[in-house]
Amino acid sequence: MDIEVYFLGTSAGVPTPNRNVTSIVVRRKGELIFFDMGEGTQRQLFKLGLGFGKTIKVFFTHIHGDHIMGFFPLIQTLTLFKRTEKLLVFGPPKMRPMIEYFLSFLEIEPNFDMEFIEVYDGAKFEFNEYYIEAIKNSHTSWSFSYRFQEYGRPGKFNVKKALEDGIPKHLWRDLADGKDVYLNGRLIKSVDYIIPLNIKGRSIVISGDTSPFKRMILFSRDCDVLIHEATFLHEMKVRSLETLHTTALEAAEIAKEANVKILVLTHFSARYEDPKPLLEEARRIFPSTFLAEDLNGLIIPYVKPIYYSDL
Repeated sequence: MDIEVYFLGTSAGVPTPNRNVTSIVVRRKGELIFFDMGEGTQRQLFKLGLGFGKTIKVFFTHIHGDHIMGFFPLIQTLTLFKRTEKLLVFGPPKMRPMIEYFLSFLEIEPNFDMEFIEVYDGAKFEFNEYYIEAIKNSHTSWSFSYRFQEYGRPGKFNVKKALEDGIPKHLWRDLADGKDVYLNGRLIKSVDYIIPLNIKGRSIVISGDTSPFKRMILFSRDCDVLIHEATFLHEMKVRSLETLHTTALEAAEIAKEANVKILVLTHFSARYEDPKPLLEEARRIFPSTFLAEDLNGLIIPYVKPIYYSDL
């Protein structure tokens, strides 16, 4: 089972003829997990033909227009499509009243439930097979970076042995989940029916908008993919400090220190019609660097991630 990551917008602040504003979507087992929704997000989604899965989660890094204004048209579309499944929305404080105000102002009345979950520094949101962590970064007073982390796969259930030993199928799930069970008064140990795999869960870190900060290195440690903003070339370091953004060189230094597998740069200033110089700057520090392109993406199998340009 692969994880797919798609870039729905890679421009900073304003769209360009070739780049939409910020949005990333992770698809896993048909579930869509969004990180930010700049304007035009749903149109990009339609272009990719991803559709709208039953399970949708939305994580906002911060509340700036180029990261959030695509959310309201999406809610309108989901309402027109008569969605009934709940939508989970995660974001900084004040997100909920802001969203509720705009939905009311625009007269959008969703016919599905939305649950708003407030994000805080160090938050950890646990789901069935993965969790998502958040840390406060260095951009606005309430701006976050996220880490998507799968739980590891310590082993797989030994169906052949279970059949040979006459273990009823209704007990297989508990044994596969590591639970010991009783059969006719006899203890059946899970460990006897697990084939060791020790496969590490896959991980993706999304920096959001931020200037460099030391905690990002530990937060990104050994991840499969670090998706980091690189708004400027390092020659514009003064401007990056003024706007609390990161240069391509700084993103590469973080990737190297964190020992990530690959680095994907995104959130490029509109001044760079061709962002290849940012790629060249980063690759001098960290060779396994790629440029995010709108509607491109990457595949994360249980080995090294593959960016589409490598296929």
